[in-house]
Amino acid sequence: MTAPTQLAIVGLGRWGKVLVDAVQTTSPTVRFVTAVSRDPAHIDGDAKARGLTAVATLAEALADPAVEGVVLASPHSAHAGQIAQCIAAGRPVLVEKPFTLTKADAEAALAAADEAGVLVTAAHNRRFLAPMVTLKEMIEAGALGTLLHIETNFSSDMTGRYQAGHWRIAPGESPAGGLAGSGIHHIDGIIYLAGPIAEVFAVSCRRVHDVPLDDTTVVTMRLASGATASLLMMTATAPTYRIVAYGTKGKAEINGDAARRGSETMVVTLTDGSETRRAFEPFDIERAEVEAFAASIRGEAPAQVTPADIVNGIAAFEAVPASAEAGRPIAV
Repeated sequence: MTAPTQLAIVGLGRWGKVLVDAVQTTSPTVRFVTAVSRDPAHIDGDAKARGLTAVATLAEALADPAVEGVVLASPHSAHAGQIAQCIAAGRPVLVEKPFTLTKADAEAALAAADEAGVLVTAAHNRRFLAPMVTLKEMIEAGALGTLLHIETNFSSDMTGRYQAGHWRIAPGESPAGGLAGSGIHHIDGIIYLAGPIAEVFAVSCRRVHDVPLDDTTVVTMRLASGATASLLMMTATAPTYRIVAYGTKGKAEINGDAARRGSETMVVTLTDGSETRRAFEPFDIERAEVEAFAASIRGEAPAQVTPADIVNGIAAFEAVPASAEAGRPIAV
């Protein structure tokens, strides 16, 4: 059996530990060996508990020939520079969302990766959700007829989670409330299900948070196909994870726990009045995502998210706060 592909994780915070724990003792194909932190002593206990060596810089990890690829779970604003480091070292890299904060940076990173022949891709774990895959198959098979609209909601209660000075609420890191933490999942989901986004119109405001984080963001979108989509993100209410695809033959609705995968249900209602309900078995999408990246490193499968989808998603991501500030639609 082939030895597991060995990875470095940049950022062993809450999400970095989720990614490591998803594969470290369960996956036969991939494992993490190195953790990068500006303060290795701070993460030393967590790193050792997971069999990782803690280092202070990405350069140290890239200098280790045992490291075959890198996963970035670092602050969003650091991604562009870290991607460039990985490309220069010839190391494949999986970048947590958002891939970058601007379309220009995403295009530059992917162009450099293409020129160097280095695998660079984005981590969008909800593409691995069984109901998402099922819904895409239904849309492509015409089971819902002509697709008219996709309605999405990804909300949670972030009240009191972040104190002043936390990197996630630093200027530029989390524009438009829940956009970087949750909404970008649905932006990518819309692209995955229905193709490129062409225009966004957003309203975003803060009524209740004591820190600079909007609590309500509403986005309407026009897709290149002619269909439309909508995205609602709230950061001060009950957790909600919802996707509804509407077509000329009926609708399909996915509901789940915004914070916990494995509890999704799908209800399909057709215009003839028939209705079917399905509950999906729990599935570790973080493990699937990291294993898929490792398979791409080994040349066994293409990257899960294409460069075109990455760029379109970041263009839409960048356009949301720009539209909210300008008070008008922004072309993507």
